[in-house]
Amino acid sequence: MGEAGEMFNCGLTLMPKKKFYKFIPATKKIKDGKVFRHLNKKETEDVLLRFVHILNKLVLKHGYLRHNNRLPIVMTIEGEKDLRDFHGHFAIGKPKWMELKQFISLVNKAIKLSGEFEILDPNYDFEKNSLDKKYRYKLDLIDEGWLGYITKELDKKEFHNLYLP
Repeated sequence: MGEAGEMFNCGLTLMPKKKFYKFIPATKKIKDGKVFRHLNKKETEDVLLRFVHILNKLVLKHGYLRHNNRLPIVMTIEGEKDLRDFHGHFAIGKPKWMELKQFISLVNKAIKLSGEFEILDPNYDFEKNSLDKKYRYKLDLIDEGWLGYITKELDKKEFHNLYLP
């Protein structure tokens, strides 16, 4: 594994929640009359950067707050070209001193504390789907392939969706 592959050992995908837009008269399709909209790119960027801030606080504690230490993170936002919901992909460097189980727990806590991300898939059917389809986010150990995947637009010299928070 190369240097970047050793620095970034965890991959994460986050799907922000839709925002309430307006009420309409109830219909068969929209029973409660609530209409939601997708986040735009700036709103997606804001919620993803807030997640990074929370995660740094949880993992690094006083080192982050007092000494500006940060986890090594590469973040990209996707969805613009594919006309899909904006969502974030991360390559994160889990600290070597921390057990993976503890890091996973802190990532889950940061997601919940932010309150901005879909946690459970509302269309999940436990009889039809495997357990990995239950959640709308995914944290995995990664190799260099993940870093290549999330930074694929760099080959085209497109940096507008790349963040180094």
